[in-house]
Amino acid sequence: LAGALRGAGALRTLASLPPHELMVMPALSPTMEQGGLASWVLKEGDAIEPGTVICEIETDKATVDFEAQDDGFLAKILVQAGAADIKVGTPIGVTVESADDVAAFANFSLDDADSAPKAASEAQPKKPEAPAPPPKLEEPRAAKEEAAAPPQKKKEAAAAAAAAA
Repeated sequence: LAGALRGAGALRTLASLPPHELMVMPALSPTMEQGGLASWVLKEGDAIEPGTVICEIETDKATVDFEAQDDGFLAKILVQAGAADIKVGTPIGVTVESADDVAAFANFSLDDADSAPKAASEAQPKKPEAPAPPPKLEEPRAAKEEAAAPPQKKKEAAAAAAAAA
């Protein structure tokens, strides 16, 4: 379940609780900024298997099934069915890997999810690294020696090169 939910923007949070994932409102299209939660197909405590429809999300164009990719359990529903105008990225539920961990989330709320520390990738935006300076190009040694040679030596070198050709 973690893999599918991470792709949808899930956050792993609150170290005092058992390992869990916050299931967030997914962006079901490139332009989707908010949506509705039409219905929950599962209830708290239900097992989740790959392909299981967890809930139905309403976009401005359609109602779409939100399916799991991995195993787990729905520990807590944070946004009730029928809610509208839920911003993409807002926590809507909590999942856990073990059925034994479901009870730990009985009193977990949307406020708890909102106060949870953000995932490391969201906490500090990465600063772009300064580009490396271009490598310093050095003239070949022969060119340096030729440039430094007195004019008479240059004429001799040119004559020798012409004679050799």
